[in-house]
Amino acid sequence: MSPTFRPREIAMLGTRADYLGARKVAAGRKMKLPPHPLLDAYVQQNRVYGFWADELLAHPEKNGVFQGGKDVKDALTGMVLPASYVPKEALGRKGVGLFVVPEDVMEEGSNVIVHAQSVMVLDGLAQESGKCVPGKPHEITRVPILASAEDFKRLPEEEKRWLYRIAGEGVRPLVLGNDYYCDGHDRRKVYSDSSPGHTFWVAGVQA
Repeated sequence: MSPTFRPREIAMLGTRADYLGARKVAAGRKMKLPPHPLLDAYVQQNRVYGFWADELLAHPEKNGVFQGGKDVKDALTGMVLPASYVPKEALGRKGVGLFVVPEDVMEEGSNVIVHAQSVMVLDGLAQESGKCVPGKPHEITRVPILASAEDFKRLPEEEKRWLYRIAGEGVRPLVLGNDYYCDGHDRRKVYSDSSPGHTFWVAGVQA
């Protein structure tokens, strides 16, 4: 189930910004962007959508694998997760992604370098792109991971989630409850396809 949400833990900052701008807005108020699990709980309870989470999702190209010593680079956005942050247990395995908690995200020339505070390997990441893929929320991160059709059907409605990813190698911030591609303003859809230059609502938690 979702983590218990206490209203004082998260604040709506009343503005929209791109991802780096959102991080600056939060920092200016001595806050940071909300962790995805907490934002998930907030969005479900308050029936809102379209917020940046703090974390990013990194993954190889569709049906590809992470390679040792190779940075994960999003060719379309210039976001880079250096190879040193890719866990050994993620290398050479299909169907995995990385849930990245950033320590800092810095523009360096034409690239945006993600310096990770922590990285968690997610098994069962959807490989289909260009559509919202149904799944069950990962127990810790709340990112949707694959479930069989029968398992998905058995999930309580409030626990059903959908993930929208790109086909190529991706390093992108998570957006919760956007409705850019899917029908209905559904707060249970998680997007890892958004460019950091897109604008979404900004929320914050105490840093």
